[in-house]
Amino acid sequence: MKSNIFEKLGVDGSVFLDERHLYPDFVPEKLLHRDREIEGLARIFNLLVKGRKPHNVFITGPTGVGKTTVARFVLSEAEEFTERVKSLYLNCFEFNSRHSVLSGITNFLGRASPRRGIATDEIYTSMLESLSKAAFSPIIVLDEADQLFVSSEGQKLLYDLLRVTEFGKNSFCLVLVSNNESLAFSLDERVRSSLGEETIRFSPYSPEQLKDIFRERVGLAFLPSSVEEEVIGFVAAKCALLGGDCRIGIETLLKAGREAEKHGLRKVSLVHAKKAFESVEGASLLKGVKYLSAAEKTILSIVAKNGEIKSGRVFELFSGSFSQGMSERRLRDLLNGLEKKGFLLSEQIILGNQGKTRSFKCMVPAGLLLKEISKN
Repeated sequence: MKSNIFEKLGVDGSVFLDERHLYPDFVPEKLLHRDREIEGLARIFNLLVKGRKPHNVFITGPTGVGKTTVARFVLSEAEEFTERVKSLYLNCFEFNSRHSVLSGITNFLGRASPRRGIATDEIYTSMLESLSKAAFSPIIVLDEADQLFVSSEGQKLLYDLLRVTEFGKNSFCLVLVSNNESLAFSLDERVRSSLGEETIRFSPYSPEQLKDIFRERVGLAFLPSSVEEEVIGFVAAKCALLGGDCRIGIETLLKAGREAEKHGLRKVSLVHAKKAFESVEGASLLKGVKYLSAAEKTILSIVAKNGEIKSGRVFELFSGSFSQGMSERRLRDLLNGLEKKGFLLSEQIILGNQGKTRSFKCMVPAGLLLKEISKN
Protein backbone atom coordinates (compact mmCIF):
# COMPACT_ATOMS: atom_id res chain seq x y z
CA MET A 1 0.00 0.00 0.00
CA LYS A 2 1.34 3.42 -1.02
CA SER A 3 2.34 5.60 1.92
CA ASN A 4 1.50 9.29 2.07
CA ILE A 5 4.41 11.71 2.40
CA PHE A 6 2.63 13.50 5.27
CA GLU A 7 2.58 10.25 7.27
CA LYS A 8 6.38 10.45 7.42
CA LEU A 9 6.25 14.00 8.71
CA GLY A 10 3.67 13.18 11.39
CA VAL A 11 1.11 15.39 13.04
CA ASP A 12 2.37 15.26 16.64
CA GLY A 13 5.40 16.71 18.37
CA SER A 14 4.70 20.42 17.98
CA VAL A 15 6.21 22.97 20.33
CA PHE A 16 3.32 25.31 19.59
CA LEU A 17 0.09 25.74 21.49
CA ASP A 18 -1.23 28.26 18.93
CA GLU A 19 1.33 29.85 16.63
CA ARG A 20 -1.21 32.37 15.31
CA HIS A 21 -0.25 34.56 18.27
CA LEU A 22 3.04 35.14 16.44
CA TYR A 23 1.51 36.14 13.09
CA PRO A 24 2.04 39.75 11.89
CA ASP A 25 -1.69 40.57 11.85
CA PHE A 26 -2.39 39.28 15.38
CA VAL A 27 -3.58 41.96 17.82
CA PRO A 28 -3.33 40.94 21.51
CA GLU A 29 -6.19 41.56 23.91
CA LYS A 30 -3.79 43.64 26.02
CA LEU A 31 -0.91 45.68 24.63
CA LEU A 32 2.01 45.94 27.03
CA HIS A 33 3.87 49.22 27.61
CA ARG A 34 1.66 51.31 25.35
CA ASP A 35 -0.93 52.67 27.83
CA ARG A 36 -0.08 56.32 27.14
CA GLU A 37 -0.38 55.93 23.37
CA ILE A 38 -3.62 53.92 23.65
CA GLU A 39 -5.21 56.50 25.93
CA GLY A 40 -4.12 59.37 23.69
CA LEU A 41 -5.60 57.80 20.59
CA ALA A 42 -8.80 56.75 22.38
CA ARG A 43 -9.27 60.31 23.64
CA ILE A 44 -9.16 61.63 20.06
CA PHE A 45 -11.51 58.98 18.68
CA ASN A 46 -13.88 59.52 21.59
CA LEU A 47 -14.88 62.83 20.02
CA LEU A 48 -16.28 60.85 17.07
CA VAL A 49 -17.95 58.39 19.43
CA LYS A 50 -19.75 61.37 20.97
CA GLY A 51 -20.74 62.70 17.54
CA ARG A 52 -18.27 65.58 17.60
CA LYS A 53 -15.60 66.60 15.09
CA PRO A 54 -12.23 65.03 16.00
CA HIS A 55 -8.67 66.10 15.29
CA ASN A 56 -6.75 64.30 12.59
CA VAL A 57 -3.93 62.15 13.94
CA PHE A 58 -0.28 61.69 13.02
CA ILE A 59 1.23 58.52 14.53
CA THR A 60 5.00 58.32 14.25
CA GLY A 61 7.97 56.40 15.61
CA PRO A 62 10.56 53.81 14.51
CA THR A 63 9.73 50.52 12.81
CA GLY A 64 8.30 47.74 14.95
CA VAL A 65 7.30 49.80 18.01
CA GLY A 66 3.55 49.10 17.88
CA LYS A 67 2.14 52.01 15.85
CA THR A 68 -0.11 49.97 13.58
CA THR A 69 -0.99 47.44 16.29
CA VAL A 70 -2.11 50.18 18.70
CA ALA A 71 -4.15 51.89 15.98
CA ARG A 72 -5.90 48.61 15.11
CA PHE A 73 -6.48 47.82 18.79
CA VAL A 74 -8.10 51.18 19.62
CA LEU A 75 -10.20 51.15 16.46
CA SER A 76 -11.43 47.65 17.24
CA GLU A 77 -12.43 48.78 20.74
CA ALA A 78 -14.26 51.81 19.31
CA GLU A 79 -16.20 49.72 16.79
CA GLU A 80 -17.11 47.21 19.50
CA PHE A 81 -18.36 50.04 21.70
CA THR A 82 -20.53 51.86 19.14
CA GLU A 83 -21.91 51.53 15.62
CA ARG A 84 -21.38 55.26 15.16
CA VAL A 85 -17.73 54.69 14.16
CA LYS A 86 -16.23 52.46 11.45
CA SER A 87 -12.63 52.35 10.27
CA LEU A 88 -10.78 51.61 7.05
CA TYR A 89 -7.11 50.62 7.04
CA LEU A 90 -5.11 51.26 3.85
CA ASN A 91 -1.41 50.51 3.46
CA CYS A 92 0.10 53.08 1.10
CA PHE A 93 2.52 50.61 -0.41
CA GLU A 94 -0.54 48.96 -1.95
CA PHE A 95 -2.82 52.00 -2.19
CA ASN A 96 -0.15 54.29 -3.58
CA SER A 97 -2.07 56.78 -5.70
CA ARG A 98 -4.80 59.36 -5.28
CA HIS A 99 -7.06 57.27 -7.49
CA SER A 100 -6.62 53.99 -5.58
CA VAL A 101 -7.11 55.58 -2.13
CA LEU A 102 -10.27 57.44 -3.16
CA SER A 103 -11.58 54.26 -4.77
CA GLY A 104 -10.87 52.27 -1.58
CA ILE A 105 -12.69 54.82 0.58
CA THR A 106 -15.68 54.94 -1.79
CA ASN A 107 -16.01 51.16 -1.71
CA PHE A 108 -15.75 51.25 2.08
CA LEU A 109 -18.64 53.73 2.19
CA GLY A 110 -20.84 51.29 0.31
CA ARG A 111 -20.64 52.39 -3.32
CA ALA A 112 -18.81 50.10 -5.76
CA SER A 113 -15.91 51.91 -7.39
CA PRO A 114 -13.34 50.21 -9.66
CA ARG A 115 -9.67 51.06 -9.17
CA ARG A 116 -9.36 51.55 -12.96
CA GLY A 117 -11.47 52.86 -15.82
CA ILE A 118 -13.07 55.85 -14.13
CA ALA A 119 -11.83 59.43 -13.71
CA THR A 120 -10.32 60.29 -10.31
CA ASP A 121 -12.42 63.43 -9.89
CA GLU A 122 -15.53 61.38 -10.59
CA ILE A 123 -14.56 58.96 -7.82
CA TYR A 124 -14.05 61.89 -5.46
CA THR A 125 -17.56 63.18 -6.20
CA SER A 126 -18.95 59.70 -5.67
CA MET A 127 -17.09 59.42 -2.35
CA LEU A 128 -18.55 62.72 -1.12
CA GLU A 129 -22.07 61.62 -2.03
CA SER A 130 -21.57 58.29 -0.24
CA LEU A 131 -20.18 60.00 2.83
CA SER A 132 -23.17 62.33 3.12
CA LYS A 133 -25.47 59.27 3.24
CA ALA A 134 -23.34 57.12 5.55
CA ALA A 135 -24.89 56.14 8.87
CA PHE A 136 -21.50 56.17 10.60
CA SER A 137 -18.44 58.39 10.97
CA PRO A 138 -15.41 57.02 9.09
CA ILE A 139 -11.87 56.83 10.44
CA ILE A 140 -9.43 56.39 7.55
CA VAL A 141 -5.99 55.04 8.45
CA LEU A 142 -3.23 55.60 5.89
CA ASP A 143 -0.29 53.47 7.02
CA GLU A 144 3.21 54.11 5.60
CA ALA A 145 1.78 57.49 4.56
CA ASP A 146 5.16 58.91 3.53
CA GLN A 147 5.13 56.55 0.53
CA LEU A 148 2.08 58.39 -0.78
CA PHE A 149 2.75 62.00 0.06
CA VAL A 150 6.18 62.36 -1.52
CA SER A 151 4.43 63.19 -4.80
CA SER A 152 2.30 66.21 -5.70
CA GLU A 153 -0.55 63.80 -6.53
CA GLY A 154 -0.37 62.37 -3.01
CA GLN A 155 -0.48 65.82 -1.48
CA LYS A 156 -3.50 66.69 -3.62
CA LEU A 157 -5.18 63.57 -2.25
CA LEU A 158 -4.48 64.70 1.30
CA TYR A 159 -5.94 68.11 0.53
CA ASP A 160 -9.02 66.39 -0.97
CA LEU A 161 -9.53 64.39 2.21
CA LEU A 162 -9.02 67.37 4.47
CA ARG A 163 -11.76 69.27 2.61
CA VAL A 164 -14.30 66.47 3.02
CA THR A 165 -16.11 68.08 5.94
CA GLU A 166 -16.78 71.17 3.83
CA PHE A 167 -19.09 69.12 1.62
CA GLY A 168 -20.85 66.80 4.04
CA LYS A 169 -22.44 66.76 7.43
CA ASN A 170 -20.61 63.64 8.52
CA SER A 171 -17.50 63.85 10.70
CA PHE A 172 -14.38 62.34 9.22
CA CYS A 173 -11.07 61.47 10.89
CA LEU A 174 -7.81 60.93 9.06
CA VAL A 175 -4.99 58.94 10.68
CA LEU A 176 -1.52 59.10 9.14
CA VAL A 177 1.03 56.49 10.25
CA SER A 178 4.69 56.93 9.32
CA ASN A 179 8.24 56.21 10.52
CA ASN A 180 9.19 59.66 9.21
CA GLU A 181 8.71 62.15 12.04
CA SER A 182 9.25 65.10 9.70
CA LEU A 183 6.51 64.04 7.28
CA ALA A 184 4.16 66.87 8.23
CA PHE A 185 6.90 69.46 7.64
CA SER A 186 7.49 68.16 4.10
CA LEU A 187 3.88 68.83 3.08
CA ASP A 188 2.73 71.79 1.06
CA GLU A 189 2.00 74.77 3.33
CA ARG A 190 -1.66 74.86 2.29
CA VAL A 191 -2.04 71.17 3.12
CA ARG A 192 -0.12 71.47 6.39
CA SER A 193 -2.27 74.32 7.63
CA SER A 194 -5.44 72.31 6.91
CA LEU A 195 -4.20 69.12 8.57
CA GLY A 196 -4.71 70.31 12.16
CA GLU A 197 -3.37 67.05 13.51
CA GLU A 198 -2.46 65.77 16.95
CA THR A 199 0.81 63.86 17.00
CA ILE A 200 1.32 60.65 18.96
CA ARG A 201 4.98 59.62 19.10
CA PHE A 202 6.05 56.07 19.88
CA SER A 203 9.41 55.57 21.57
CA PRO A 204 11.47 52.40 20.99
CA TYR A 205 10.86 49.54 23.40
CA SER A 206 13.57 49.04 26.04
CA PRO A 207 15.23 45.60 26.40
CA GLU A 208 13.14 44.91 29.53
CA GLN A 209 9.91 45.91 27.78
CA LEU A 210 10.78 43.64 24.86
CA LYS A 211 11.35 40.77 27.30
CA ASP A 212 7.88 41.34 28.76
CA ILE A 213 6.27 41.35 25.31
CA PHE A 214 8.11 38.27 24.08
CA ARG A 215 7.48 36.39 27.32
CA GLU A 216 3.76 37.05 26.99
CA ARG A 217 3.70 35.94 23.34
CA VAL A 218 5.65 32.79 24.20
CA GLY A 219 3.03 32.00 26.85
CA LEU A 220 0.25 32.37 24.30
CA ALA A 221 1.92 30.67 21.33
CA PHE A 222 4.03 27.84 22.79
CA LEU A 223 3.37 24.84 24.98
CA PRO A 224 4.50 25.24 28.61
CA SER A 225 8.28 24.85 29.12
CA SER A 226 8.92 24.42 25.40
CA VAL A 227 11.06 27.59 25.06
CA GLU A 228 14.30 28.00 27.00
CA GLU A 229 14.34 31.20 29.07
CA GLU A 230 17.61 32.40 27.52
CA VAL A 231 15.87 32.50 24.12
CA ILE A 232 13.70 35.40 25.27
CA GLY A 233 16.71 37.34 26.59
CA PHE A 234 18.65 36.78 23.38
CA VAL A 235 15.83 37.89 21.08
CA ALA A 236 15.10 40.95 23.25
CA ALA A 237 18.76 42.02 23.25
CA LYS A 238 19.08 41.66 19.49
CA CYS A 239 15.88 43.61 18.83
CA ALA A 240 16.97 46.35 21.23
CA LEU A 241 20.10 46.82 19.11
CA LEU A 242 17.84 47.25 16.08
CA GLY A 243 16.04 50.17 17.70
CA GLY A 244 13.47 48.20 19.70
CA ASP A 245 11.94 46.49 16.66
CA CYS A 246 9.35 44.14 18.18
CA ARG A 247 8.18 42.66 14.86
CA ILE A 248 11.55 41.10 14.09
CA GLY A 249 11.59 39.47 17.53
CA ILE A 250 8.12 37.96 17.17
CA GLU A 251 8.94 36.60 13.72
CA THR A 252 12.19 35.19 15.13
CA LEU A 253 10.24 33.29 17.81
CA LEU A 254 7.93 31.82 15.15
CA LYS A 255 10.82 30.70 12.96
CA ALA A 256 12.78 29.35 15.94
CA GLY A 257 9.80 27.21 16.91
CA ARG A 258 9.50 25.85 13.40
CA GLU A 259 13.23 25.18 13.31
CA ALA A 260 12.94 23.07 16.47
CA GLU A 261 9.98 21.20 15.00
CA LYS A 262 11.91 20.50 11.80
CA HIS A 263 14.41 18.53 13.86
CA GLY A 264 11.73 16.72 15.85
CA LEU A 265 12.57 18.53 19.09
CA ARG A 266 10.17 19.48 21.89
CA LYS A 267 12.12 22.53 23.10
CA VAL A 268 13.24 25.73 21.37
CA SER A 269 16.88 26.43 22.23
CA LEU A 270 19.27 29.34 21.78
CA VAL A 271 20.72 27.61 18.70
CA HIS A 272 17.31 27.73 17.01
CA ALA A 273 16.81 31.36 18.01
CA LYS A 274 20.19 32.45 16.63
CA LYS A 275 19.60 30.75 13.30
CA ALA A 276 16.08 32.17 13.07
CA PHE A 277 17.21 35.71 13.91
CA GLU A 278 19.85 35.76 11.17
CA SER A 279 17.24 34.61 8.67
CA VAL A 280 14.59 37.11 9.78
CA GLU A 281 16.97 40.07 10.05
CA GLY A 282 18.37 39.55 6.55
CA ALA A 283 14.97 38.92 4.99
CA SER A 284 13.49 41.94 6.73
CA LEU A 285 16.21 44.21 5.41
CA LEU A 286 15.94 42.85 1.87
CA LYS A 287 12.16 43.33 1.90
CA GLY A 288 12.76 46.91 2.96
CA VAL A 289 14.93 47.73 -0.07
CA LYS A 290 11.93 48.46 -2.28
CA TYR A 291 10.78 51.13 0.16
CA LEU A 292 14.03 53.10 -0.03
CA SER A 293 14.46 56.24 -2.12
CA ALA A 294 16.53 56.23 -5.32
CA ALA A 295 19.31 58.09 -3.50
CA GLU A 296 19.38 55.54 -0.66
CA LYS A 297 19.56 52.66 -3.15
CA THR A 298 22.45 54.35 -4.96
CA ILE A 299 24.35 54.76 -1.69
CA LEU A 300 23.76 51.12 -0.74
CA SER A 301 24.97 49.97 -4.17
CA ILE A 302 28.17 52.00 -3.75
CA VAL A 303 28.89 50.56 -0.30
CA ALA A 304 27.99 47.00 -1.35
CA LYS A 305 30.32 47.12 -4.37
CA ASN A 306 33.25 48.48 -2.34
CA GLY A 307 33.04 46.22 0.72
CA GLU A 308 34.15 48.87 3.20
CA ILE A 309 34.35 52.51 2.20
CA LYS A 310 34.97 55.92 3.78
CA SER A 311 32.23 58.54 3.75
CA GLY A 312 34.26 60.96 1.59
CA ARG A 313 34.68 58.32 -1.10
CA VAL A 314 30.96 57.54 -0.95
CA PHE A 315 30.28 61.21 -1.68
CA GLU A 316 32.69 61.21 -4.64
CA LEU A 317 31.13 58.12 -6.22
CA PHE A 318 27.61 59.26 -5.42
CA SER A 319 28.16 62.64 -7.09
CA GLY A 320 29.40 60.88 -10.21
CA SER A 321 26.48 58.44 -10.49
CA PHE A 322 23.49 60.43 -9.24
CA SER A 323 22.40 63.29 -11.47
CA GLN A 324 20.53 65.16 -8.74
CA GLY A 325 22.88 67.42 -6.79
CA MET A 326 23.18 66.80 -3.06
CA SER A 327 25.17 68.39 -0.26
CA GLU A 328 27.60 66.44 1.92
CA ARG A 329 25.38 67.19 4.90
CA ARG A 330 22.36 65.62 3.17
CA LEU A 331 24.47 62.60 2.24
CA ARG A 332 25.54 62.20 5.88
CA ASP A 333 21.87 62.29 6.89
CA LEU A 334 21.10 59.51 4.38
CA LEU A 335 24.04 57.42 5.61
CA ASN A 336 22.90 57.87 9.21
CA GLY A 337 19.35 56.92 8.22
CA LEU A 338 20.54 53.75 6.46
CA GLU A 339 22.54 52.81 9.56
CA LYS A 340 19.51 53.34 11.80
CA LYS A 341 17.47 51.11 9.49
CA GLY A 342 20.10 48.39 9.86
CA PHE A 343 21.44 48.38 6.29
CA LEU A 344 24.85 49.84 7.16
CA LEU A 345 27.35 49.69 10.01
CA SER A 346 29.83 52.53 10.54
CA GLU A 347 33.15 52.80 12.31
CA GLN A 348 34.92 56.02 13.21
CA ILE A 349 38.46 56.40 11.88
CA ILE A 350 41.00 58.86 13.32
CA LEU A 351 43.10 60.50 10.60
CA GLY A 352 45.66 62.18 12.85
CA ASN A 353 46.13 65.85 11.97
CA GLN A 354 43.47 65.51 9.27
CA GLY A 355 40.70 64.92 11.80
CA LYS A 356 38.39 61.94 11.61
CA THR A 357 35.99 60.23 9.25
CA ARG A 358 33.74 57.17 9.14
CA SER A 359 33.89 53.99 7.14
CA PHE A 360 30.77 52.06 6.18
CA LYS A 361 30.01 48.45 5.35
CA CYS A 362 26.79 46.60 4.47
CA MET A 363 24.96 44.44 6.98
CA VAL A 364 23.44 42.31 4.20
CA PRO A 365 25.47 40.12 1.80
CA ALA A 366 26.45 42.34 -1.14
CA GLY A 367 25.29 39.91 -3.83
CA LEU A 368 21.79 39.56 -2.37
CA LEU A 369 21.53 43.30 -1.76
CA LEU A 370 22.59 44.30 -5.28
CA LYS A 371 20.21 41.75 -6.77
CA GLU A 372 17.33 43.16 -4.72
CA ILE A 373 18.22 46.75 -5.67
CA SER A 374 18.27 45.82 -9.39
CA LYS A 375 14.74 44.40 -9.07
CA ASN A 376 13.43 47.67 -7.67
